[in-house]
Amino acid sequence: MKTDDEIRSTIRSNLKQLRIENQKTQLDIAKLTGKSENAVGSWEQGLSLPDIATLYRLAQYYNKTIDYMYEKHTEGK
Repeated sequence: MKTDDEIRSTIRSNLKQLRIENQKTQLDIAKLTGKSENAVGSWEQGLSLPDIATLYRLAQYYNKTIDYMYEKHTEGK
């Protein structure tokens, strides 16, 4: 079972990687989610996590599943 720190790190990494792969800025994601640009930055730094509804919306936006967001992936894959 993953620790909270491992989960936070995995989600952080996936959010940042998906944003970069899709050539979006933190401001783009902030507008999409209705959150602040600072909130998006906090997610990507692992300081906080998006709520489950926001994480679901992001997964849909990137055409991924919620499960995908919780799993480690090789960058660029």
